[in-house]
Amino acid sequence: MNELADKAKDYINEKRANDEEATQEDWLDKVKNNASDAWDSVKDHANDAWEKTKDAAEDVKAEWNKKTN
Repeated sequence: MNELADKAKDYINEKRANDEEATQEDWLDKVKNNASDAWDSVKDHANDAWEKTKDAAEDVKAEWNKKTN
């Protein structure tokens, strides 16, 4: 939570430095977009892990079939 509070302060300071109004709605949109980007990254990594696991399982199955046939 402290990290998010620090980022909120940075957002407010950035807006002030640019002579713009910092709004809660804008801040929440920014957080939502960052969370969405993070989710996409997690989803991509999970998909890669699934594919690697699936490939490894298929390799083991092929080896097993070679040994048992």
